Parts: sequence; structure tokens; C-alpha cells
Amino acid sequence: MNWLKRALKVAALRIVLRVIGLVLALGAALFSIYKRGGIVPQVSTPVGPPPVAPAVVIATLPPEEQRTPVEYQSRARRDPFRQSSQEPWLKEPEVNLKVTGIVRGPRFYYAFIESALPDGKGYVIRENDVVDSARVLKITKQDVIFEVKTKSAEGKPLTRYVRKAIGP
Repeated sequence: MNWLKRALKVAALRIVLRVIGLVLALGAALFSIYKRGGIVPQVSTPVGPPPVAPAVVIATLPPEEQRTPVEYQSRARRDPFRQSSQEPWLKEPEVNLKVTGIVRGPRFYYAFIESALPDGKGYVIRENDVVDSARVLKITKQDVIFEVKTKSAEGKPLTRYVRKAIGP
């Protein structure tokens, strides 16, 4: 029983010390705020007209000092302010071929294509054939999908896919 009384005394002493520490810390914080001017003591208001708020001043440049608009100096780089539809490397690549017919063979499809250029050469192609620098990726019942490898303006390789349907 003696050890229980001693433990309660020690616990009560610790609680009292913590409370005293919190009160001192709170007093120090309030004192520092008061010294910085955060808490202003109440002073009786003088009798007279109410104080007038100061006028707001907006700084503006005189007309002769206004800046000219800034223009982007590209220095052979891509202009980030230009719309992307005007960029030549983002346009759909041209495949000057016209699909005139598609025939199903025993294992895969064949496509009949003509060159849209003035020479008008005709070809019979199947998947993985290369015609006019375009590789035939897939032939379906209605169309032919070509894979065209090009380069961007920065010189990076790009792969584009062009779908050509039967007809003009």
C-alpha cells in the first residue's frame, strides 16, 4: 500500500509540473505578442470626428512608358504559341495510293491499289508489303491501313498510320 501512495504522489507532482510549464509557456507567448504590438491595450476613444481612411493609390505607367508587346524568338525551335494544326510534322502523312479493290485469298486478303500520281501504276499487295515508302499494316474487308515512318522537325522518328478505304 505504501508503494501505491508514493506512485500517486509522483504522478500528481508530474501533473502539477506540466501545468506550471504550460502556464509559463502561454504567458511567454502572450508577452511576446504584446511586445510586438499584436495586442493593443484598450484606450478611451477621443471625442471628435471619425478618422478618414487613406486614399488608395494605383500605380500606372504613363502612356509614353508603356511596354511594347513581346515577340517570341524561335531561333530554329518549335514555337509553343503557334497552334498545333499549323505544325507540318503533326499533319497526316500523305499516301498517294488509291484502293480499287480487296479480294480474300485462302489465308489472307489481297488489295488492288493504284498510284494517285500521274504515272498511275497498279499494284497487288498483301500485309507487310512496302509501296511508296508505306508499309501495309493490315488489310480488312473495307480498307487498308498503311504505316508511314517520318521524322519530326527536331529529327525524332515518328510512326503514323493512314487508313485508305475502297474508292476515291
